[in-house]
Amino acid sequence: MQPRTHVKFDRNTFQNVKRTIRNMSVSRRAQRHDPTFALDVPDDIGIKLNNGCNLRCKHCFEWNSDGYHHDMSREVKNAEIDFDLLCQLLKDTQHRSSRLFLWGGEPLFYTQFEALADYLAEDPRTTTICTNGLLIKDKLDSILKISEGLTLLISLEGFEAENDAIRGRGTFQKVVEQMNMLLELQKAGTYKGRISISLTINDAMIGKLYDFMEYFESLGIDTVYFVFPWYIPEDVANKMDDYYRERFNWLEAAKMQQRYSWHSFTFRVSEENIEPLKEEMKRINARVWDSRIRFQPALEPGEVRDFVLGSEKPAMKRTQCLSISNRIDIMPDGKVNPCKFFPEFTLGDLSKDDLQDVFHSDSFRRHREVLGEGLTPVCSRCVLLYNHGR
Repeated sequence: MQPRTHVKFDRNTFQNVKRTIRNMSVSRRAQRHDPTFALDVPDDIGIKLNNGCNLRCKHCFEWNSDGYHHDMSREVKNAEIDFDLLCQLLKDTQHRSSRLFLWGGEPLFYTQFEALADYLAEDPRTTTICTNGLLIKDKLDSILKISEGLTLLISLEGFEAENDAIRGRGTFQKVVEQMNMLLELQKAGTYKGRISISLTINDAMIGKLYDFMEYFESLGIDTVYFVFPWYIPEDVANKMDDYYRERFNWLEAAKMQQRYSWHSFTFRVSEENIEPLKEEMKRINARVWDSRIRFQPALEPGEVRDFVLGSEKPAMKRTQCLSISNRIDIMPDGKVNPCKFFPEFTLGDLSKDDLQDVFHSDSFRRHREVLGEGLTPVCSRCVLLYNHGR
């Protein structure tokens, strides 16, 4: 259940929701008859512009002390997506006007961001940029060019003390300063997009989420996402190792001795804070807000404990991945991945093949066949399953 809000859908939001529902409906019906079904090209594309980031957040599965980016070579750590490849991707999806989710690393850290904004100004897309917010002022001219249809999803982990303990000293003030600048530009009609916040629920903020929401509601933030940590316990990660080597033994990474990325999802809420968290969720759900609030996933009270403790059983009665039929993620090296968080599932390379050939390749078909038989042990940790699955 999601908290109630006075906010009504505007036309763009309504059309976006309809589009998502339509894609899910088409994929669901088609998968009944053919688990390998896919749209002609993906309607949603995640683009990991780079691996590099200007922060080292303590909860980050990429760059914290357990993060899998530390296992990369220096060259790969500094990799970012080739701009010509990016332009070709946009050309190949222009007829569908595929929606974009730009992430990293830190996407505003991408050295070709200004050129990308110039391109998107000529080929407007519904775009979300997941950012730590520190470079908004530096990239403001480019952001304003593409602000119609844009959502800036800015990460904060609490008020100043709680946020800075995770993201680094001084980050809260710097980010809120730039957020306030954007809010003023939004009120003036100069910035035409949305400003949203993503908070990964953490122990220090249990008991303060309501106050956090009140504060940013008063500023006029469009949406606040309270995200449950995608925690994967060691036993589930080990089970996934065996599953991956058995069911995906034809993939390159399955043949290599390495620590897989799902072992990096170690950040969690403490067990003793589960009941206080449920009480605070109840308090948040008890009133109607002037901004939108979304818990990710939208857990029922009875599902919170299992999810927080890392159960491999999906919440929200999810049993079917639909994203494999209508979405992909592109990594900084041009590799194509159906499973956003886990780079081991590389199924193609846009530096060698075109998008349609990759999306309908034997590798993608085999991946869809496996998931058509049931979800993996770590699928319960995937935002795509909850936002676009059934």
